[in-house]
Amino acid sequence: MVKREESGTLGKKSIIPVVLGFISPVFALALLFGLRLLIMNTAGDSFPAEIPNLVLRSLAKAFVGAGFTEEFVKLLMALLALLFVKPKNVYSYALVFIGVGFGFTALEEIAYGGDNDLLSLARLPGFALHMVFGMVMGMNMGRAKFNKLHNLGGSASLVLAGLFLPVLWHTVYDAATVDNAGVTADSAMGIIAFLVVDVTSIVMQFVMLSSFKKKSSELCKLEF
Repeated sequence: MVKREESGTLGKKSIIPVVLGFISPVFALALLFGLRLLIMNTAGDSFPAEIPNLVLRSLAKAFVGAGFTEEFVKLLMALLALLFVKPKNVYSYALVFIGVGFGFTALEEIAYGGDNDLLSLARLPGFALHMVFGMVMGMNMGRAKFNKLHNLGGSASLVLAGLFLPVLWHTVYDAATVDNAGVTADSAMGIIAFLVVDVTSIVMQFVMLSSFKKKSSELCKLEF
């Protein structure tokens, strides 16, 4: 992807967002710990297990455990990386966010996979999801910056989309997979949700990354 960058902004600097992404799970865990303490002091230590609706319970757990915490920390890391990289166009801007997602995935796979080859193999099909979450965030925020600089309008809605869509997708994905209360309860709907969301996300990650690469020249022309 970096080779398609016509401005040559990143180059060797592309390692910066990757490194920041690699350390970001540590900060995500710290944020999660803080949120859980806050929730215990307000809603009780049984939340969200006490939510009777399986779907809402899964969504609440996934939002707190991954959708919000991980995407928020990755956003901060990407913004920090931008201070060093200073991309010149939308393509380079999005690459910074993708790099953070790649780094995050690298440490997450080491942590969750470990010496368990079967678990590592099971997680392999979704290896690019964090990169896609970053791409969605970076593309929208990069276009927002471009629109603002060229007085094209719509910057606010693009920023909101960049912040909201990755959190939404990440929350729904985890709620249907790792945090699926329906599967735990042996619910048919829970199992169906797992299969539909998992397969759809796996396919979409490759479709969206492929589309991003094909549009590289067009996005490089959207200069800041």
